Amino acid sequence: MRPEPSATGFTLVELLLAAALGVLVCGVALQLLIGDAARSGALAETLRLRRLQGRTLALLQGDLAQAGSWQVAPVVDPAWPCSIGTRQPVLAITPQNGTDPVVYSLGTAPSGLWRGRVLMRCGPAFDLQGQPSSHGAYLNRVVLDRVEAFRIEQDPQLPLLHLELEQRGRGRDQLVRSSAVG
Repeated sequence: MRPEPSATGFTLVELLLAAALGVLVCGVALQLLIGDAARSGALAETLRLRRLQGRTLALLQGDLAQAGSWQVAPVVDPAWPCSIGTRQPVLAITPQNGTDPVVYSLGTAPSGLWRGRVLMRCGPAFDLQGQPSSHGAYLNRVVLDRVEAFRIEQDPQLPLLHLELEQRGRGRDQLVRSSAVG
């Protein structure tokens, strides 16, 4: 008489159950990775906006460091070297050397390249050492786009300005703020 073969291996039901469990575990892991990637992308966008805002505020602080005087929310002066267009001037900084003022304005972008409202700087170009060129032509340049708000408050006791920028990130809920004193 022949011995009966021993039952080694898995049944079809056991294999299907193991495969379903494996797919479930892989699906959960994939969802976690996708969520982590989305959070990482939002963090990267926030850091990028903060870097751009920091650069903009440093530019403003540099202009204010060379100021003889400034005017918050100035009236448009036709003698300014750059056209403001439909933008609203928010700050006019007159350098100590008496050259034309550096004017920052906020409003619609000059072209479709920029998104949302823009902060523009009308001022002298910079030389190779990063210093404003006293003999160069004045240029009207976009400093920052997607600007939600730009607030300037004059300190009543000191000759200081409190500057605050807000930008909307790519996500609708993402609003990034930076501030500085100049």
